[in-house]
Order: sequence, then structure tokens, then C-alpha cells
Amino acid sequence: MFFKKSAFITSRSLLRNVNKLSINLNLKSIKSFNTSTSTKCFSTAIAIETKLKFSIEEVNEMSAVEWQTNFEKELDSVVELHTNKQISHEESSKSMKTLIQSGLLRHTDLTSRPERFFLAHRLLAAHATKIGPGFWIRFTVHYNLCMGTILGLGSDEQISLLDTIQNEGELGCFSLTEKFAGVNSGLIVNTIANYNTNKTFTLSTPIEGAKKNWISQGFVADKTVVVADLRIKDKSYGPHAFMINLREHGVVTNGVSFADMGT
Repeated sequence: MFFKKSAFITSRSLLRNVNKLSINLNLKSIKSFNTSTSTKCFSTAIAIETKLKFSIEEVNEMSAVEWQTNFEKELDSVVELHTNKQISHEESSKSMKTLIQSGLLRHTDLTSRPERFFLAHRLLAAHATKIGPGFWIRFTVHYNLCMGTILGLGSDEQISLLDTIQNEGELGCFSLTEKFAGVNSGLIVNTIANYNTNKTFTLSTPIEGAKKNWISQGFVADKTVVVADLRIKDKSYGPHAFMINLREHGVVTNGVSFADMGT
């Protein structure tokens, strides 16, 4: 995955995005890797029609046994689809979206209900010999790497977006590894995030080696956390995290291109 051309990124939050720009980013409302500042981007509450099978209230009221029983039922369809079958990225990702929109495992459970979060991983791992590693990778990339990074680095306002992402069944991935980084992922970061005078960032992959690769779920993801070198007035401030839209309403955003790494 790489940015085919410089991508103009708005500083507005996703919930307040009204501009038709190339890629939308919650500028500075996600805490960076090495700063603690964040910008408040929210001033009004927005009512969202729920698309979840189980509401937040219903899930919160479930006993441990009830929750596990319901989660195992949701996994049954995943296992049925993936067992001993060759299926496409799209088919597998659709089942992941369905699991997310069950509402049973919330993106915030890693901190608010860690016992459920890790139980969900154990329940899925129990089917590993049947469904193979693919769906497991899809699951952990979404919940642990992408949403976990937002949960760990984000402001309260940013974290509140996780419920919206879950409601829409949007998939996440994590854009760290670069083509020429080799085993030094995170130590070598050639993707650049230039801070502009109009309080926006421009993300770009200026050289071949800056292209993000080995991005699990990248072909179907809607959101990604991009690790890029923050530049302000040509001075590097090191790797920072940026959440961007890869797709809006299923359409790849302007300035982002995808390519198969091959075999």
C-alpha cells in the first residue's frame, strides 16, 4: 500500500467531516507516540442509528456465561464459512464485519472488560485448526493493532469514535511496515507527514522504500493507523500515529493506491 500522490488530510474529526478531501484524518486528536498533546475536535453529540445486533446496554447486562454463549454462536458462522474452503478476501472480511456488528466484543473491552477481550481470543483460537491463520490475523489486526492503538494513544473524543466504527462494521489495519525497512519496522520510517501552515498534514511515500507493505487486511480495510515521520518546518520529530480513511462508503480515497506484493 502506498500513497500514489501527496494526500491532503483534513484536521476535522471523522464525525464532523463535511469536506470532500482526499483522505480524512483526526489531526492531532490522536496522541502521537512521543507527545501528550491533543486537540479537542468535538463540540456536539450526534445521534447514530444503531446497526448492532446486540446494543451496548444489552451486552453490558449479560452475565459472563450469557456473553460467552452468544459469542460462540457468532463464531459458528465464521467457522462454517472458513472451514476447509477457499474463500476470497471479500467473503472473509464480510464475516469479520458481521462479527464486529454483533456488538458483543467492543473495541474498548481491552481496557474496560479485559476478561471478555482475552476470552474472545481464546474462543477463536480454539478453532485455529479448522479455519487456519487467516481469520485470526484479520481479527487481531483489527482489534489489537488498529483499534488498540487508537484506544491506547487517543483522546477521550478520539476513543468515542470507536463505537461509530463498530456500528458501521468498518475494518481496520495497521500501516507500519515499509518496503525497505526489513526487520527494522518502526525504526526505519520513510513515510512523511508534513505539517502545513493551514493546520493540516500531507502524508506521502516519497520513495519506493517508503511504501507500506505486509499490511494484513489492507485490501479490504476502511481505516488504518499510519506510522509516519512528522515533519514541521523540515525538522523531523520522529514516528507519529495518524488515523486515516482508506475507503469512504466502500470507495478508495483519492491519493491512496494498493498493489499485490506477489508471492
